[in-house]
Amino acid sequence: MANVKYAIREFVPTPRQTGTHSFYAQAQPDNVITNRELAEKIQARGISRASEIKMILEEAAKIIIEEVSENNRVQLETGDGGTLVTIYPKVTGSISDTDVQADPEKYNGAQVATEDMLTADMLTWSLGAQVGTKYSKLFALNKRAQRVSYKPQAESDTEGGGNTGGGSGQQGGGTGDGNEELEP
Repeated sequence: MANVKYAIREFVPTPRQTGTHSFYAQAQPDNVITNRELAEKIQARGISRASEIKMILEEAAKIIIEEVSENNRVQLETGDGGTLVTIYPKVTGSISDTDVQADPEKYNGAQVATEDMLTADMLTWSLGAQVGTKYSKLFALNKRAQRVSYKPQAESDTEGGGNTGGGSGQQGGGTGDGNEELEP
């Protein structure tokens, strides 16, 4: 089982913000895995011929899953100095003063949330992803829109379905590099 790390952050609303005082969890990845490291890991698995490109992509996907499970961020770089997408562990979970006040027995009559009240069993883990702003903007500029009839897609592991997690609206794990977080 993976040992994914998280930190607890405190939210104290300013007079202009809505919400109540609370604590929330934020994933804390250890490393960033680059294309070079992915390539080295694929090569170490004995895949090196061009005709094996499908296997290379499948192995890369497996390695990405392994690396994120080991508490790392994985960046898929474009070769021109940009990062197309970053995949990382994401955690949601929070405890607020309102939560504590709603269940006084559970919190021994406390009226204010404290950091130790947000325990690991209250967290929800998922994968997060960020798309490089440069590529997102290029996509937006170069796309052509075509209206079609709505057809709901079944959620599955192979069709990109699934939920990246809800939560308190707090987002974590950002790199500060101008990337945008994907939400379903």
